[in-house]
Amino acid sequence: MPRLFSTRRLFLGGKNAIYLLILGTMFYTLMLHLPGNSKSREVVESYGPPPSRIFCIISTYAYRHEHTAIHIHRTWVRHCDHYLFVSDDINHYLEPAVFMHMNDKWHRMRAYLEYVYKYHFHQGDWFLYCNDDNFVVVENLRHMLKTYSPKELIYFGCKLRTPNGLVFMLESSGIVFSAAALKRFALMALTNESICSSETKGNDFTKELGRCLTNVNVIAGDSRDEFQGHRFLPFEADLHLGSAMNESLEHHKYFLEHSYYPVKDMNLPVSLHSICFHVQYILNIYDLYYFAYKTRVFGVPLNLGFENERMGLENRTA
Repeated sequence: MPRLFSTRRLFLGGKNAIYLLILGTMFYTLMLHLPGNSKSREVVESYGPPPSRIFCIISTYAYRHEHTAIHIHRTWVRHCDHYLFVSDDINHYLEPAVFMHMNDKWHRMRAYLEYVYKYHFHQGDWFLYCNDDNFVVVENLRHMLKTYSPKELIYFGCKLRTPNGLVFMLESSGIVFSAAALKRFALMALTNESICSSETKGNDFTKELGRCLTNVNVIAGDSRDEFQGHRFLPFEADLHLGSAMNESLEHHKYFLEHSYYPVKDMNLPVSLHSICFHVQYILNIYDLYYFAYKTRVFGVPLNLGFENERMGLENRTA
């Protein structure tokens, strides 16, 4: 019986080969323009640099492992590209780098940053140092850093200033170092006692950090948004959003006396792209994580102009 259909002729015949090529090209073009294939289109059309890698350093203590740090591990820290807990004792779940017999906060911070530079520098472009009672929206941090280079000598946080003009960051609000800043701190500041003291500093350790970084020409950057809204908040989010600071409270008074930027009406304008703030009751971190990363509001357009005006962020000047 003669063969009525030949696959060999279909695929290898001259005209059929051309038809097959045209068909394949049309199919590929169609797939690129399907709504569900937008990611593929972005890959083809965009050749921009990859987003900066964020390495998170979370400071904790043995007595806080099980009731505080573990909740950080289960929530926002997983959004960092790499992370490391640093503590004074081991924990099989957190797997921290352990630094024993260090009672001074400044000694601990020096050791933590030097360790990260020696053993993890290759894993990050930016290095976030924070506490185990901070909540961080890592994606907002990544967004802020898009306009900066990790090669710049710069660091960010909740910016403060002493009466004599020394600029430093509030320890409880997180501090972000560029790769260049961390390298300069480790190689030039830590090795020179005259510009970066190794003496005990107690609660003033971030002042000494600010002095060390200033002495090696690392700039304290402005972490506020385009409306002067604060991204690194000194206290709990609910205080900044629905209440006001109280000058009779010691930690509020300290901030009010040292804030680098003017404070109006005992409160700070909060950025819609806030990055880091303190969590007083640690189990609230699951609520924060849910509303930051899981909740989707359907049918409600995001009117940024209205939101900024409502929160008092428009037309503010520093």
